[in-house]
Amino acid sequence: MLNSAIYRLMAILAISFYLTGCDDTPTVSLSAKPMIVSENGSTTLSWTSTGVTSCEAAGDWSGVKDITGTETIGPLLKDSTFTLSCTGEYGSAEAAVEVKIGAPDATTVNLSATPVTVSPNGTTTLSWDSVNADSCTASGDWSGSKEVSGSETISSIAKNSTFNLSCSGANGNASDSVAVTVNRPPALTLDLSANPTDISYNGSTTLNWHSNADSCTASGAWSGNKGASGSETINSLTETSTFSLSCNSAGTGVNDTVTVTVAKPATPTIDLTADPMRVSYNGSTTLSWRSENTDSCAASGDWSGSRSSAGSEAIDALTESSTFTLSCTGDGGTVSDTLTITVEALPAPTIDLSATPTSVPKNGSVTLNWNATNADSCSASGDWSGSKDTSGTETISSLVDDSRFILNCRNANDSASASVDVTVVASSTGTALLSWTPPTENTDGSALTDLAGYRIYYGTSPGNYSHVVTIDSPGITSYQIDNLTPGDWYFVITSFNSSNVESTRSNEVSKTIY
Repeated sequence: MLNSAIYRLMAILAISFYLTGCDDTPTVSLSAKPMIVSENGSTTLSWTSTGVTSCEAAGDWSGVKDITGTETIGPLLKDSTFTLSCTGEYGSAEAAVEVKIGAPDATTVNLSATPVTVSPNGTTTLSWDSVNADSCTASGDWSGSKEVSGSETISSIAKNSTFNLSCSGANGNASDSVAVTVNRPPALTLDLSANPTDISYNGSTTLNWHSNADSCTASGAWSGNKGASGSETINSLTETSTFSLSCNSAGTGVNDTVTVTVAKPATPTIDLTADPMRVSYNGSTTLSWRSENTDSCAASGDWSGSRSSAGSEAIDALTESSTFTLSCTGDGGTVSDTLTITVEALPAPTIDLSATPTSVPKNGSVTLNWNATNADSCSASGDWSGSKDTSGTETISSLVDDSRFILNCRNANDSASASVDVTVVASSTGTALLSWTPPTENTDGSALTDLAGYRIYYGTSPGNYSHVVTIDSPGITSYQIDNLTPGDWYFVITSFNSSNVESTRSNEVSKTIY
C-alpha cells in the first residue's frame, strides 16, 4: 500500500528549475507521459524552453537536444530520472522528471450530455474525460475514434439517442453511456396577415406571419422560401392579389391565405397653354402645362423630349407658325393636348445710314455709321463695296471727289436700300497728308496684339509741337491735317495700345505751306 501511494505521488511530480529576471531569462519545462510504466514499458518525454540557444540531456538519457521537442524512452527496467539543462545569453535553466516502474491506476471514463432533453432536430453537447486511457472509441448514435478527453456538438437529433464511449489504457478498459431524449413536437400553427388589406393603385402593404414550423414557402402573389416568422413589404401592387404561405415541420404542414384589394387607377388629365398664342416674326412664347394622375410626359411636334408632369418652357426665335403637342401617361392611361402658335409675317428691312462729316476737304476722311433692322445681310455699293454686317461703323479716307455711299439690306421676304452723300470742298489753307506703316512688334520683340490707335504731334519749329491729333482706329494708315497757315510745319507720330501705353516718337518730317 505504501508503494502504491508513492507511485501516485510521483505520477503528478515534475521538477523544474528556472531563473527569474528580465524577459530573456532562460526557462525550461520537462514532462513524461506516463510517469508510471510497467517493466519493459516506455514513456514519452516532452519539453519546451525560452531564452535559450542549446539544450543537453543528463541522468537516464543523454546527448544534445533541440530547445523544444518530444522523445520516447524505452524499454525501462528501473525507476529513472531524466534531466534537461538549457543555456542562453542570460544564463541557464534545468528541469527534471522521474518515471517509476510499477502498476498504473485503473482506466476510467466519464461521459455527459448538455442538455439531455432536446426538441426535434435539436442539438446537444457531449463532454467526456478519462484517466489512464490511451485511446477512446464512440458507438451507439455517434461513432469514430475520439481524444481521451474533449467535447463534441451533436446536431439534428430527430429521435431518442444513446451515446457510448469506450476508452482503453495500459491497465484495462472503461466505458460510459448517456441518453438524450427528444420531446414530441407541438401542433403546427400559422398566422398570416396583411396591413392594410385595402390599398390604392400602385400602393404597398406589409405581410406579417408567425409559425412554429421549421420552414415556410410562399405562393400566389409572392414566392420563395420564408422563415418561420417574419415581415415583408410588398410594393407597387396594381391589381387585387392573394398571398399564400405553407409551413412544414417533420412531414406535417399548415397553410394560410390573405387577400389585398387594390383600387382602380385614376384617369389622367392634362392642360397645355401658351402666352401669347400669336407672336411677331422671330418672337417668343411661353408654354405652360399641368397634368394629374400621370408619371411621365413627352413632347412632340415642334418640340421634343421628356417633360415633367407640370412646368413651363420659353420657346424663342419663332419664324413660322408651330404646333406643340404634349402626351402624359399614368396608371390609368395616356392623355394628350395640342396647341398652335401663329407667327406674323417678317416685316421689310429698315436702314439708318449716316456720314460724319458730310462735307470734307480734298483727301479728307468720312465715317459711315449704319444700323439695319429686320435684315439678315447687307452689301455696299456706290463709292464703297463688299458685304457688311447689319450694323457697324467704317471710315473712308482720301476722298477727292463728291461721293455717294449706298447700303442694300434684305431678309427672307424683302429688301431695302439707303444712301448718303459726302461733298469734297477745296481748302483755303494748306494741308499735309501723312501716311505710315502700322507697328507689328513691341519694343521687346514680342508680337503687338492690342494696337489701339495713333497720335500726331505737329508745330511750326523742329521738336516743338503745339498741336496733337488722336486717331482711335488702328486700321487707319493715313491722315490729312487741314487749315495749316503758310510756313514750315514739322510732324511726328506715335502709336498706343489698349492700355494707353504710348510708343516713342517717329522720325520728324516737315512740309512748307505757301
